Amino acid sequence: MTAKQVLKDCVLFFGLSDSELEKIASSAVEKQYEAGATIFAAGDNAEELFVIQEGRVAVQMTLPKTGELASRRITVDVVTKNEVAGWSAILEPYKYTFTAVCMQHTLALSISGNKLRALLRDNHKIGYEVMQGLAKVMAAGLNDTRQVLMSERLLPAKLT
Repeated sequence: MTAKQVLKDCVLFFGLSDSELEKIASSAVEKQYEAGATIFAAGDNAEELFVIQEGRVAVQMTLPKTGELASRRITVDVVTKNEVAGWSAILEPYKYTFTAVCMQHTLALSISGNKLRALLRDNHKIGYEVMQGLAKVMAAGLNDTRQVLMSERLLPAKLT
């Protein structure tokens, strides 16, 4: 599948024409990751945005140590085919806020954050459409995270 087709099937880029998709695809590179590989970690500079072509990626956050409970990482979302990971690459301060770990062999289209930000800044129509898509992605992610956090709260407290 071509980079343009991968982008066309991703909600982040739904509002773009073929020629606009070509502009983004020109800075995209296909990358492969094995199960267990970390694509990016919370706190890292967000240099790439990823569109997942195959596989499953766990988006995780680390819960701090509280009382007797050690710090632990929880999965707040799972990103799959045609979905986006690492959208921090297009929003300041350009730092990943979560960690992305491959649950299985994963094929992803990597888009340079610098090049994408320049394109969004220089072409306002592309910028508007991508930000509309990003709002949808973020809203879905927040809903998923809310569900995970609510389920964490409903777990019985550790009895001492």
